[in-house]
Amino acid sequence: MTLQVLSSETAKRLSSAQVVISPESVLKELIENAVDAGSSSVQIRVKDAGMTLISVKDNGCGIPVSDILLALQRHTTNKITCFDDVLTVQTFGFRGEGISV
Repeated sequence: MTLQVLSSETAKRLSSAQVVISPESVLKELIENAVDAGSSSVQIRVKDAGMTLISVKDNGCGIPVSDILLALQRHTTNKITCFDDVLTVQTFGFRGEGISV
């Protein structure tokens, strides 16, 4: 599935389910992205408890260069197309918020 911006209604329903509010939750989102990308190796660097730096480097499939700017937009995902898809999604990430954080 290609990257796409979710509808405002779907984004609203998903956003109410979880909020990323701490360095720990940002790190969790990035690690889950790495796992969803099929990584077999993940390197993590953190400085000042994540307040200065959080870096996650992995060997997953990555994002095509042509999709980088789109991937940075909030509510952009390639895992679901509508809210009902959350019932069958088999990945950690699907809300389209992890990278935009």
